[in-house]
Parts: sequence; C-alpha cells; structure tokens
Amino acid sequence: MASSGPSTIHKVFFFAARPRFSLTRRAITAAGTDCAGCSFASTPVPSTIAHRPIRTATGPFSLSGVSSARGKATRFSRTLNRAGVNPYSTVVVHNKGQARVRRTISFLVISTLSFAVGTYLAINYSSPILHPLIMGSIPSDAETLTLYTPDNDFAREVDEHIRNCSLARSLRSNPDFVESRPHLKIPDEVKQHNLTAGTLAGPGMIVVPPYYFNEKGGKSMVQIFYVGTDVSGHPGIVHGGFLATMLDEGLARCAFPAMPNKVGVTANLNINYLKPTMAGQFLVLRATTTKVEGRKAWAEGWIESLEVAEGEEPVKLVEASALFVEPKHAKVLKSLYRVAS
Repeated sequence: MASSGPSTIHKVFFFAARPRFSLTRRAITAAGTDCAGCSFASTPVPSTIAHRPIRTATGPFSLSGVSSARGKATRFSRTLNRAGVNPYSTVVVHNKGQARVRRTISFLVISTLSFAVGTYLAINYSSPILHPLIMGSIPSDAETLTLYTPDNDFAREVDEHIRNCSLARSLRSNPDFVESRPHLKIPDEVKQHNLTAGTLAGPGMIVVPPYYFNEKGGKSMVQIFYVGTDVSGHPGIVHGGFLATMLDEGLARCAFPAMPNKVGVTANLNINYLKPTMAGQFLVLRATTTKVEGRKAWAEGWIESLEVAEGEEPVKLVEASALFVEPKHAKVLKSLYRVAS
C-alpha cells in the first residue's frame, strides 16, 4: 500500500513454522513496501537483522509502530533481536512419575544382577582361606583335645607335663569348666597367617598349643602353656610384647563367651609388668570377666609361673585389664564361624 505522504504502520503480523533467514528478509521487505516514499523504506537493512533467525511460535508476533519512520525501524529491529534469542519453541513435557519408575526398575535390575554375580564368584572363586570357615568344618572343643600330635620328643614331654599337671587335673574335674585347645580349631590355611597359632607357634616359642579351661558363661578362664627361649627381649627374659599379646588374647577368650554374639574386638588394654618373666618355663594365664554391659565387656587377669615351691603361692609376673566391644554387625561375623557341637 503506497501513499504520497508518510504512512503509519500500526501492527505487522506474521507466523513462523520454523526459522528461516528468507522470512526475516520478507518481513522487513513487506514493512518497507508499506512505507514507500518514506525514509524508512529507503533505509538499508542492517546485516545483523537480515541474517538473524526468528523464533518459532504458536501465535503471532506483534510489532507495534509509531508515527516516525525512524522509530518504526528501531522498534522493528529490537523486536527481531528479541525474537531471535531462541529458534525453538516446541516444549517437551516429561512425565516425572514414569521417569522415576524407570530409574527404580533399572536400579533393582542392576542391583540384583550384581548381587547374583558377586555371590557366584564368592562361592566358586573365593580364597581357600575362607572355605573352612564358611563351610562349617571347625572342630568342637572336645575334638580339639585329640587333634594334636607332637612332632619331636621335647614337644611330647611338654605336652604331657601340661596335660598331667595338678592344676590341669583339678580344672578338668570341675564340671563348671570346659577344656579345649582353641588354636587347633583354626584351619591350616588360616593358621599360617595367625600370630599366636602360626607365627609364634613352634620350637623355641609356643612349643605346643596351649590348654584352655573356660568357666561356663564367660566368668573366668585359665590357660596353661610353655614359652621357649626364642621370644626373648633381653637375653633369657620373655619380651614384653609377647606377654602383652598373650594377655590380650587370653582376656578376650575369657570375655567373649559373656557377650551377646560371643565375638568382639579390643578397645583398651592396660598392662603392668611386675617381675621379669624368664624364658623356657611353664606359665599360667588367669582371667576373669568383671563386668558386661550390652556390647561391652571388661576383663582382668595376669600371668604367673606354673611351677612353685611347695607351700608357696604363685607370683604374678605381669597383670592386665581390658575392655572389649562387640561390633554392631557381629551377627554377620558370627555366622561365618559355624562351630560343630
């Protein structure tokens, strides 16, 4: 529409199904045609506008004009700049409920498959160290008394001396005590990695597996063993670290039966060394459970010489007290150790 004088463009409507550079040029050309003879019509189109895509929309874009042709061009340019920010108008609405269900199903499937594969690998390819523990091949207390066979004369003499000493016979005749040799419950595959049953066991050290006499209910415990000359600190004197290890294990074997799941870990151990402990002698470790509260158990004990002169009392060489705590997941740990009755 052409006229002799300046015309006023009130509104320009156009629809865009998708962005096209030609559509921009067409809109600007149409605007210029309506303003033939005015300064706006002769104004060249800036390249930044001519090549800017127009955002698609589901409705029309409205360009409001003013009486001034220069103002029309400025407002038109600004409108196109705003329209070219995002060339896409289609909004995809996702169903959050369905997405959550898909994620949950995927998680369950992956978790189930992972558990199944892990269980299969654990059963078929786990270390042989764990097989005796899981498969329930641990002997009973009574069976351990017949499992040891001395491999030399000295070990045989030591074993017979402990088994036939007056203290052992007295405890064996007491129905409140249960005799056992716990080190013989440990499978050979595990024993070689165990400190007291493997590393420290043998000639010159713990010559024979110790004898244990546990009072029922975890009230007290008596251990009889022989210590050789190869565990010394100063020449001829048993190393303090060895005595601490024996006390830690002895007090634990006393307190564990009094705990809910019969297993625990050492939380605190206090030791007082009273007299030098000479190497190459028979020793007695006595322990008593002093208190049990929930998953905690306290015990105290000492080590003394087995051989004492007639009419004399045994002398304490080292004493200790300890606190043991049962792990929160002790039931799972206990299930690995299936002890035959």
